[in-house]
Amino acid sequence: MDIKELELRIPPIVGYQYLAYPLCTVLTRNEALPWFYSNFIHLYCHHDLSAEAASRSVPMTFYGEDFIRCPWLITQKLEREYVLDSPSGIIEFLIHSIRSNYTISLHVDEFYIPRRRVYQQTHYAHDILVYGYDNARRSFLVLGYDEEMQFQKTVVPYHEMEQGFQNLEWTDNYDEQIYLYQFNKSGSYRLDATFIKESLEEYMMGSNISLRNRGTADPLEAAFGMDVYAALIRNMPVLVRKRDIRPIHILWEHKKMMGLRLQYLCDQELISPDFVECFRPIEEQAYALRHLLMKYALTGDDHLLKQGLEEMTHIMESEKRILEMVVKALEPQVVS
Repeated sequence: MDIKELELRIPPIVGYQYLAYPLCTVLTRNEALPWFYSNFIHLYCHHDLSAEAASRSVPMTFYGEDFIRCPWLITQKLEREYVLDSPSGIIEFLIHSIRSNYTISLHVDEFYIPRRRVYQQTHYAHDILVYGYDNARRSFLVLGYDEEMQFQKTVVPYHEMEQGFQNLEWTDNYDEQIYLYQFNKSGSYRLDATFIKESLEEYMMGSNISLRNRGTADPLEAAFGMDVYAALIRNMPVLVRKRDIRPIHILWEHKKMMGLRLQYLCDQELISPDFVECFRPIEEQAYALRHLLMKYALTGDDHLLKQGLEEMTHIMESEKRILEMVVKALEPQVVS
């Protein structure tokens, strides 16, 4: 039977799929954990979430993770036209890529993709991850957000995948690039306590770290690090009006990621075991805040908004206090 399913690991960061999809491959091996926990520290948020610049991109997200240069990932980037112009077509391209042990991230029109909110209703471009195929059932195994907005594995028949790929021009805001991911078994990266400490310090100071990349990209005009809290508080009416909880969801994922990082540093005996659970209350508060603001968006109860803003300030203060202690605890590990 001609069937193949590549191994995936659902990462703790799934709010934006452009981050989740490569991590699904990277995190299949524990060798990648030192790199993973040395990164995903920085955040940025647009100053004005009602402005055009914010509407053209994500309002708030992690900053600085370059999967092209990730030591544990082999990344191939192709233009959509390359596959469209190929005689073999998208179906054979996907099957051949999976046989070569690559997962594939590409944009499709979800009007043609089963188990999606807009299926057979609205033409809408979105990215999915293809990680397997079953020739007997003539279907692909894919990963993405289903009709209930759960990050799930689902199945797409070959003919609907082909329709979703070929009819993308009828939609707006699709990406021309196709990304192929494979774990790099010859990768190498050591846990870098110095880099983590410096990154945490930059995060607490709100340093605009996009400036370091201005040789290849324009710096971002945005709030960075802990300054994102002030930006979120300032933009909360905009988010509520749009019923957009993505920034608050990313805030929660960031706190979850911080907690996992501290646990890993404790496991590696770089900081005291006393830090293992210290971030758990912050993660729980951020998760509760996410639900509180969802409720406010539905009810318009100003008391809930006031409570939410107070909670956000409390999370910020608690996080700063703990991270200051973590930075101090990392001092003995710093290589001069």
